[in-house]
Amino acid sequence: MESALTNACKIKIENFEGPYDLLFHLIEKNQFSIYDIPINTITDQYMEYLFAMQEMDMEIASEFLLMTATLLHIKSRMLLPSRKQDEQEEVDPREELVMRLLEYRKYKEFSGALKNREEEWARIYYKLPEIVPITKRDETLELIPAELQRVYRELLEANVRKMNPNVSGMNRIIQHEKVSMKSKMREIIRELLKKGRLKFSEIFSFKLRSTTDIVTGFLAILELARMKRVKLEQRKAFDEIYIKKAEPAEQMQGYNQEHLDNLA
Repeated sequence: MESALTNACKIKIENFEGPYDLLFHLIEKNQFSIYDIPINTITDQYMEYLFAMQEMDMEIASEFLLMTATLLHIKSRMLLPSRKQDEQEEVDPREELVMRLLEYRKYKEFSGALKNREEEWARIYYKLPEIVPITKRDETLELIPAELQRVYRELLEANVRKMNPNVSGMNRIIQHEKVSMKSKMREIIRELLKKGRLKFSEIFSFKLRSTTDIVTGFLAILELARMKRVKLEQRKAFDEIYIKKAEPAEQMQGYNQEHLDNLA
């Protein structure tokens, strides 16, 4: 007569899919860290399970015996005195076992997720599309002028109902703002003739001008600097941009309206 302990072991052993499954179960049961396995305790408990299998005349697979030999080998290496090496540290005998257990845990979690998904989708039933029979029949239509007029009026009324009633009241036309670089260059020259020095933020303020106006003005300043008509100063990045005369004041005064109109 088998004892209660033997029966309990039998139920558990039959559910294990392999030696790593049994080993992982012992680690979780004892709440051991997988990175720091007490090899003596795990080896003893593992061999107790195998002895219980032998007592019940259960067939023990070769991989279970191979894991037993591996655990005993690691246990013997842990019991031997460590050799001090000057060049490199001694490798932990449990390192390879830990790596395999981590790999096993990854696949076990993945297989569990797939199993849950299979159970979830097993409760879903599909219905194949039905073929709807379509019967074709020829009908002879009589083209009566009065009937054609009636259908035409219905189409016109349906088209009127689709239209937005507010369309007729929309008289505002969206106009695209057009800013000339030539006019911006003339504007900058005129301001320089008056003041001698300008701040970009003062002549092109976001509060008073549009984005298109400011961008065109910035390009006009760069073009004037390229033509050596003005000088630009900026002490540091994102600081205020100062615009100065590139020529003496008396020469700048010599610009007449014709010069300003010919700026490119």
